[in-house]
Amino acid sequence: MSRKMTVSLCSGKTAFEVNAFTKIDLVQAAQVLKTRVATPHILIVDIDGVEISLYPTGRMLVKRVRTGEEALKAADILLNKVTACNQKA
Repeated sequence: MSRKMTVSLCSGKTAFEVNAFTKIDLVQAAQVLKTRVATPHILIVDIDGVEISLYPTGRMLVKRVRTGEEALKAADILLNKVTACNQKA
């Protein structure tokens, strides 16, 4: 994982909040990701059984993980997919 990201446990302790400190075009990202929900304000995707809510600011809520490290790994996988689509465009 080469990008700077922070992770913290959400106050409800049901998810981890990951911040990637990068702007994301959700409309473009939705074209390459298999999404459950896709709007200009939020994408909800499942990656390997992990649910991630992605916001245009680079903030993510990561559910169905046990540790912050697992949340960071899932977020990194998602961002790699989004970055790959942006480089092709």
